[in-house]
Amino acid sequence: MSIRIQELKDRLLPMSQSIQGELDPNQDESKNVVSKGLLLFRQNLVSNVKVRDEEVTAEVQDVTPVTLELNFSFPLLSKCSCPQDKWCRHQMATFFMLYNKVGRVSEWIQNWRSQSQPSSQETQSLDDLLKKHNSTGALRKASDLLNERKTRGNTPEEWWQFFDSILKQEDLELLERQPYLMDVLVQNITKRFMKEAPFEREWKPLYQLFATFYLSIHIDLYLQKRNVELSREQYSMYDFLLGEMEDAVEKLSIHAMPFSFDPYIAFLKKQTVEMSDSAENSTMMKAEVYRFLWYYLFKQKSWRREEVARLEESSAQDATFYNVAILHQHLLLEDLNKAGEVVDELGTELVAFSEFWLRKFFVGKRYEVGFFLVRNILSRMPDHLETLDYYEATRFVRWFVRILPMDWLMEKDSSLVNELLLSMLPYSFFSYNEYLISAKAYREWVELQRYMSYSIQEMEGMGLRDVTKEAPELALPIYYAGVITAIDQKNRDSYKLAVRYMKKIRTIYKKTKKTDKWDVYLPYILDKYKRLRAFQEECRKGKLIDA
Repeated sequence: MSIRIQELKDRLLPMSQSIQGELDPNQDESKNVVSKGLLLFRQNLVSNVKVRDEEVTAEVQDVTPVTLELNFSFPLLSKCSCPQDKWCRHQMATFFMLYNKVGRVSEWIQNWRSQSQPSSQETQSLDDLLKKHNSTGALRKASDLLNERKTRGNTPEEWWQFFDSILKQEDLELLERQPYLMDVLVQNITKRFMKEAPFEREWKPLYQLFATFYLSIHIDLYLQKRNVELSREQYSMYDFLLGEMEDAVEKLSIHAMPFSFDPYIAFLKKQTVEMSDSAENSTMMKAEVYRFLWYYLFKQKSWRREEVARLEESSAQDATFYNVAILHQHLLLEDLNKAGEVVDELGTELVAFSEFWLRKFFVGKRYEVGFFLVRNILSRMPDHLETLDYYEATRFVRWFVRILPMDWLMEKDSSLVNELLLSMLPYSFFSYNEYLISAKAYREWVELQRYMSYSIQEMEGMGLRDVTKEAPELALPIYYAGVITAIDQKNRDSYKLAVRYMKKIRTIYKKTKKTDKWDVYLPYILDKYKRLRAFQEECRKGKLIDA
């Protein structure tokens, strides 16, 4: 993107104002556009961004890949190849990518969202003040608030109590009033927690780990008690907190932990037990945080064996979490026999919880554990995909295929790769199509094209040329069908297309030394469509028949 930052900033200002004027934060349609655009941007699905004068071109890898053009001067005249005739999520994602070069996307969203009730700002501020009245109705003094606040202290228990005092100052009801900004709100709360971090550099990562773990538990607990249902996009706030936890652990792992950290690590371990026993926290949050801490922090095998024994003796209030937790311990200990027993108990939910394990074990090159998971996921994949809508299923399959070490799996068990990609159709079409071509499984490739009903023009870019070259006889049925389809459209361009396909058929017959079959096929087609004079004329122009 060869453009100076200041120049880009100047161009984005009017575009930003136009977008904010067009999208109404009170309308669900506008909220969806911004929300889905933000998701595409955060998943790094915007590519090939090129800025030229007053125009931006880009590609977005959505369920169906799209190309688009943004107009700096007249944003609402921008174009996208998707069916949406208004400002769409792909344009929104590209705008966010550009805006991220000059400012904070989260602030842009907050500014846009603040338009929803411009006249009520004073009222909201007054409401916030009223909430700070004490029982007598008087405003509370700043000194009272300061006195209420705990000091951070020097023990893990004091840190936890200190977090309680900070969280009391937060208006968690905002998570309900503005669920669309939930991830932004959680980030802001986290920043305020981090302002209280210890001054000593070696203690800051530990504090960060404590703070984000605390917030994961207590924000989730608040939402569960208030029966707030989260959308898939809103779960990104947990991704943020886990990312902060991972950042903290990475910083801690640079140097050996001092002995003074031992009580804090033991306290965190104790908190995972209390969190595990809680029936109020959501299963997904518990599973993510639990697996994270036991994977990165509690690495001693003796601890993990003790945890297995504890889980086996506990009376599980949350059966799904119990199975996820004990499976996690067996996988960490690489006890795949016992892991196999738990997998049967977990059932189809294994796929839903597989993201963490696949990412960690394959990236960590613990391939045998990853292979165990893939084998068990295979039979459960179709049932899992049925629980998702088309967009979610496509996104999941795209991620799933990317995380797998395909070269290693092909060498280990190529038939498993074939079965896995086949089980995820139609969402895995492009990956399966590429696999079949690379494996030279041309007969299966032809069957896949029949199943998907793509046009010959589309198939030519997906491997038909390879099939025609390597196994020409298998390409014949595709061209036969293409000729009939083109002629039935009954227009001059489609007749020209039919002639082109007939020439392909003639070439294949010559290549396979079966010209006698061409001598039968051509008269048959000419006779069948003898009333279509334009078609007959195109055949003469194409020199299929004498003039």
